[in-house]
Amino acid sequence: MPDQRETIRAAIGILREFTGKSPKGWLGPGLTETWETLDILAEEGIAYVSDWVNDDQPYEIKTTTGSLVSVPYTLELNDIPMMLIQHHESTAWLDRVRDQFDRLYREGARNPRVMAIAVHPYIHGVPHRIKYFEAAYDYVRKHRGVWMTTGEEIYEWFKRGR
Repeated sequence: MPDQRETIRAAIGILREFTGKSPKGWLGPGLTETWETLDILAEEGIAYVSDWVNDDQPYEIKTTTGSLVSVPYTLELNDIPMMLIQHHESTAWLDRVRDQFDRLYREGARNPRVMAIAVHPYIHGVPHRIKYFEAAYDYVRKHRGVWMTTGEEIYEWFKRGR
């Protein structure tokens, strides 16, 4: 992609202008990257990425200018593939959220886990799905010791040494 660096700079600039601060994290469109993306992101001041859907714990990724942190993201609990591509019922998404949470909650008692839930307002915010979204969060929130947080806060926690 010949204009990748300029596209990244433009996106960072738009976010900085809108929020008043530069973003620390990056989630690429469609989880796409080239061989150069991570190096460019690190050079442009990005500290963590969520394009790697391969673990439930943060980890460091080496770049040419240092390292980035991979903050977990998921396709398994993402409503785009589940609802729009695979055409699952909303109850299947809720069951999957509960099952994933139960497992990670048990494992997290010994070693913290990250459970990403990727939802989009135009999918889960519609009247016939919103109750399943609310039920998922109600289920997670009723458990002790769960930290409802952001990618940036996970990054900060990881960098502090957990």
